[in-house]
Amino acid sequence: MDINARNVRENRQILQFSGYSYQDLKNDLHIYSRIFEKIVQITTLARTIDGREIFQARIGKPDARHKILIFAGIHGREYMTCQLLMDLTASFARAILEKQTYRGYSYQTFFDTCSLFLLPMVNPDGVTISQMGPDALNKEENRRRVWEIARKEGARMPWKQYFKYWKSNAEGIDVNRNFDALWESYYDGVQKPASEHYKGPSAGCTLEADTLIQLTLKEKFDRTISYHSSGAVIYWSFGQRGELAKKTQSFAKRISDITGYTPDDNYEELDPAGYKDWALLKQNIPSLTIEIGRAESPLPPSAYKKIRKENQFVFEETILDILVSIHSR
Repeated sequence: MDINARNVRENRQILQFSGYSYQDLKNDLHIYSRIFEKIVQITTLARTIDGREIFQARIGKPDARHKILIFAGIHGREYMTCQLLMDLTASFARAILEKQTYRGYSYQTFFDTCSLFLLPMVNPDGVTISQMGPDALNKEENRRRVWEIARKEGARMPWKQYFKYWKSNAEGIDVNRNFDALWESYYDGVQKPASEHYKGPSAGCTLEADTLIQLTLKEKFDRTISYHSSGAVIYWSFGQRGELAKKTQSFAKRISDITGYTPDDNYEELDPAGYKDWALLKQNIPSLTIEIGRAESPLPPSAYKKIRKENQFVFEETILDILVSIHSR
């Protein structure tokens, strides 16, 4: 049975909500703005084609010498990364507020020397589709587009089983295949709007990718981390050599030591055109992709407690990687 307007109205099963949502994010950011008022600065970087905000939470002095980008939720079905990044943000902010220390460094020193740019949900439209289906989108044109993609991909009832695996944005573009890192030579296997893999008509054409690109060009980060799921692995290579390769490999080992995730440099077996690839290839920034969890995405809620513990000190160790690198020169 094709998915058309009548079938959708008459035969659709109601998609049940699950997971950390865009509304949860907004609620938590509002709370953070109150309890961490002098520590966490929250701004809106952009609005998606369906009207959702791409938020940034920044921790650290505006004139801090060093800057770090950590983001999550670039793939719709990987929304557990959004919850994780928000929890890590609260934990780090609380440690500053309570004047705690970590490995001999005060959190105030971290705050003074490094500014963290945290984007907890880069693709809120995709997250919404994965959790609640296309009828949760705000605009009719976007709802129609997503239902049409589903029809062309042969989706059948119950719709929840199809939409929960959605990775793309509301345009049907896989945002993490939309960066200028071998984008032109990459064959995505679909060549049209899809629930996953479609690289888009041009590199950086999505608002979500362009938001990350423009922020990176402006701030000139010392380190970046892209949170994904799943695999319990850390991807750190995109063929870089020399000092950049040494720094990135060392960074990956540091994060591996605290998370228990396996460092992996076999980039040639992975699809290119991701943010980490672009940050390494075009910006020469030591950058990692951290894949949380070991089950298929979307990860089950039962996996979260372990994942939260594994990633507890990623912020701190990323800052230490910069400070140690400076001192070893």
